[in-house]
Amino acid sequence: MLTSIRSGDGDGNGNGNGNGNGNGDRDGRREAVAGAVNGYAGPPPQIANAPTTDCPAVRPCVGCVARRARAVAAGKRKRRAARVVAITGGGNFLGSQLAARLDADPAFARVVVLDAGSSIASSPRTRHYDIDIAKPGADARLAEALAAEGADTVVHAAFIQAPTHQVEYVHELESIGTMNVLAACEGSSVRRLVVWSHTFLYGARPDNPALLPDTWPLRGNPESLFIRNKIEVEQQVAAFAARASGAVATVVLRAAPVVGPNSDGVAAAMMRRRLVPVAAGFDPLVQVVHEYDLVEAFRLAVGSDATGAFNIVAEGVLPLVTAILLTGRVPVPMPRAVLKRVLGAAWMLRMSEAAAPFVDYLTYPCVADGARAVAELGFRSTYTTQEALCDFAGRALAPRGSPAPGGAR
Repeated sequence: MLTSIRSGDGDGNGNGNGNGNGNGDRDGRREAVAGAVNGYAGPPPQIANAPTTDCPAVRPCVGCVARRARAVAAGKRKRRAARVVAITGGGNFLGSQLAARLDADPAFARVVVLDAGSSIASSPRTRHYDIDIAKPGADARLAEALAAEGADTVVHAAFIQAPTHQVEYVHELESIGTMNVLAACEGSSVRRLVVWSHTFLYGARPDNPALLPDTWPLRGNPESLFIRNKIEVEQQVAAFAARASGAVATVVLRAAPVVGPNSDGVAAAMMRRRLVPVAAGFDPLVQVVHEYDLVEAFRLAVGSDATGAFNIVAEGVLPLVTAILLTGRVPVPMPRAVLKRVLGAAWMLRMSEAAAPFVDYLTYPCVADGARAVAELGFRSTYTTQEALCDFAGRALAPRGSPAPGGAR
């Protein structure tokens, strides 16, 4: 009887003919109860006046049917509210915005921020642990925090978003830090892991397909330590997922270059310059994702049962030169060989946001297919590539009081 009430599939003769085809659990339960009423003349006399106890009869009374339906709903709400999510990298825009969004969602009981030196001021449902994930012994401290808070999900977002000359620090944060996070997950009750990654790890190559699927190998230029560290992180996560054998559902979200008022990635940094170098004779298609859409993708991934790698991209693509002009910047074409030497020298002199290997992305396409994220995560970007760039230009680049190029919203 209880099974038929939950599904709303009974026949109305003591098996509950509610049909239950309404939208959502609440509508299904309401129709199931109505079906039980319409197909049932009344309870046996001996229990007609006992609505507060479980019916001993074969066919329960309407009061018991309704109470059981309410109990099922309450149990589901309680289980949903028991979710506790821990986030590394709470000091960056993704970690802080995701923590705030989950904190405001009643489906999550608590948000735990794991980051060194940063504290997010929000409701009492957000806890902060001052832990440097790259330090020796961080795995034990992380495991203690996860156990103390009863965290069932970890979002690993503690990564550098643009190349830096602090080579040792970046390697410790990303490679050693990820190793400590994974070790802590193995030694705790964590059941879900969501990791931030990037589509540029596929590499920009002349033989790339028009749309790179989530299964495409990571062929980013190994001459870039920035790219090499991130590929190493993905390899660690893949090995962890294989060891976990389903015990920890693992998700990797590969984001297109992120733009928005708070973005600080390579593409955003280069477009903050008035003059943007490009490779003469080349105009590859590019795509981005707005930072607000990226936060929403992570929220969906936390609440989903899907696993594996997903490309998180905005709809639409633009030629590189068009994208630069759309933001009000000026493209400066150079021969590819000259551009590599110029970027290499500028990087050595700390005058450039990117080194010579990034010339590949100014030459060849690296456009990812986001269809699987739409199908399995339900992710649809609010901003198209063009709208995201216009919003970036309007909020992050345009002087105060001036209109945004391209009519940014």
